[in-house]
Amino acid sequence: MRSRKQRLGDWLVVAWGINPHVFRAVWLELRAAWIRLRARIDPTWIWRRRELRRRRGVLANIGCGPTGQPGWVNFDMFDVPGVTLPIDCRNALPLGDASCRGIHVEHYFEHLEMTIERPRFLAECLRCLEPGGILRIIVPDARKFIEAYMAPGWEKMNAIGGFYVPEEVCRAKMEVINHTFLQEGDHFAGYDAEYLRIVLQDAGFREIEQVEWREGRFPGGCIDIDQHRVYSLYMEASR
Repeated sequence: MRSRKQRLGDWLVVAWGINPHVFRAVWLELRAAWIRLRARIDPTWIWRRRELRRRRGVLANIGCGPTGQPGWVNFDMFDVPGVTLPIDCRNALPLGDASCRGIHVEHYFEHLEMTIERPRFLAECLRCLEPGGILRIIVPDARKFIEAYMAPGWEKMNAIGGFYVPEEVCRAKMEVINHTFLQEGDHFAGYDAEYLRIVLQDAGFREIEQVEWREGRFPGGCIDIDQHRVYSLYMEASR
């Protein structure tokens, strides 16, 4: 069921004849601009950002949504329960140099535009990680979806549906592919292990390896979401 804000947005798109992708992009940028402005003028937010920059040994959860972890620094653009501080994660992270033991990025990386936002975000992660610190990135696994698309019938596609049964919702397997890798304009890229490794290498990371759900070198243990398990790619890299 769509929220009141979503229904209002749907009505405005139709009433004003706006391209839906443009409408969502403008709405997101207005939200981001407000977050950046408040970070400059709100004394409480200014104090909280300064305090965050002084921390060391941080475990950061980027783009966490409602899955913020106790004892972690949890960042998201939306001020939902568990978020330490709302920030535009596409820009500078309010953390000190070499301050993080680990950075967890689950189903956020694919939301980054590839030419400017993605390299800027990875540069910030590299700056914030302490020597030997681990970046853990989790994205929809393009290889799994392409193999399921090429396989006969719906069995393989249904097995990686995660939150839903694709055959019950979509009329063709290509609809599943479009939903996964476009998300109505919210996603910018699909990743398999080879491509994600190249992206991380280009950003300056080392010891890059594909790992499994809740396995790997991440300090203190992994916090991977169970519902993402069947269709996700798990990669770790170190500074």
